[in-house]
Amino acid sequence: MIRCFVSILCLLVALPAWADTTLQFWHSMSGDKEQLIQSLVADFNADPANHGRIKVEPQFVGTYEEGLNKLRTSLMAHRGPHIVQITDIGTQVILDSKASVPIQDFIKDDPSFPLAQLLPQLRHYYEVDGKLHSLPFATSNPIIYYNADLYAKAGIKGAPQTYAELYTVSKQLTNPAAKITGITWPLHSWFFEEFIAISGQTLVNNDNGRKGRATAANYTSPAAIQFVTLWATMVKDGIFANSGRGWDPAEQNFLAGRSAMLITSTSNVFEITKKAPFKVLTAPLPKPPGATGGTITGGNSLWILGGKPAAEQQAAYEFVRYMASKRVQKTWHTKTGYFPIRADVIDELEKEGFYKKNPGAWTAIDQLRSSPDTPATRGALLGTFPEARVHLETAIERVLAGQAEPAVALAKAKAQTEEALARYNKGR
Repeated sequence: MIRCFVSILCLLVALPAWADTTLQFWHSMSGDKEQLIQSLVADFNADPANHGRIKVEPQFVGTYEEGLNKLRTSLMAHRGPHIVQITDIGTQVILDSKASVPIQDFIKDDPSFPLAQLLPQLRHYYEVDGKLHSLPFATSNPIIYYNADLYAKAGIKGAPQTYAELYTVSKQLTNPAAKITGITWPLHSWFFEEFIAISGQTLVNNDNGRKGRATAANYTSPAAIQFVTLWATMVKDGIFANSGRGWDPAEQNFLAGRSAMLITSTSNVFEITKKAPFKVLTAPLPKPPGATGGTITGGNSLWILGGKPAAEQQAAYEFVRYMASKRVQKTWHTKTGYFPIRADVIDELEKEGFYKKNPGAWTAIDQLRSSPDTPATRGALLGTFPEARVHLETAIERVLAGQAEPAVALAKAKAQTEEALARYNKGR
């Protein structure tokens, strides 16, 4: 009997602790970025302050759209993760679901949270009704990448700063005999959204859906028609390489030397400069005359979901706070190209000379910080954002193919988006 008791006692001592609070973390980072996410999570789990107490289990759930759809399905079944990474354009949907707990509710009881260090341009996107709902994490904006060798060969000394210069410089860099076009960027609604925000124009009414429900789309504004007309003119004149929808074709066109300039996300800055067989320089986006706006943050944020025990929600907040830490933000920025969300990280890296060695990363930061705080630059809130992007991309695609005039195609997209908004607003 004594031997049996001792054996059982030894077995119990050998068993692992039961104390772990296991948290499910859904994200949409793939490739090298997924590996980095897994490494950051592993560091959190291994920290003596967390080990045996909190364990985070990361799970890749597909693209932004796939992740948002999976979350919707899980919420209908009253299941879901503790923390979820959601694309910026999913913000209104998550708010309407009432499935999240605003991070502000945790921050108010945590004076150690570095709220004052968060870049206001990033924070303001996810602040609704004066409350921060999620933590901006993988955030970016678009910049110009240009082939410095082709610039030098053409005798061009600086990147275009205006729409007129964008056309002129692209034409100078175009070489039909060598099959080189001046510029390219993906056929994606994000570029339309960014350029009209630079003009100072909101995407939808009611201050981009922030003073009240968005009910009308501003797709036929002078700023919108001006930008799409410029885009179509460059395609028609053979100085823009229309590589279609999707992100990779435009980037590959640039890296292969078939386009002298590329506009795409700063999240690719280290990848592009490393892969290019030529010297790559960067510049902020060009502006139309009288522009009063700036760029909008793109990317995603981390949300804490409700419907869980209070202890699990608090543990989820601890993980999100860790992802906002200086060490994590410094690692994330320097290994991906996404913005650090903290001003003190930028200051530290600047003192260390990081931006002198990596000026492309500084271009996007400088562009972001110089953007004024306006309804246009805070970004749009609408529950049908993914659908609205399809409407816009289809309209632009038709214009670039010469099948419709900008005003006509954009008017159709406007009507489609407004019909979808009406359905959404009525059914929510």
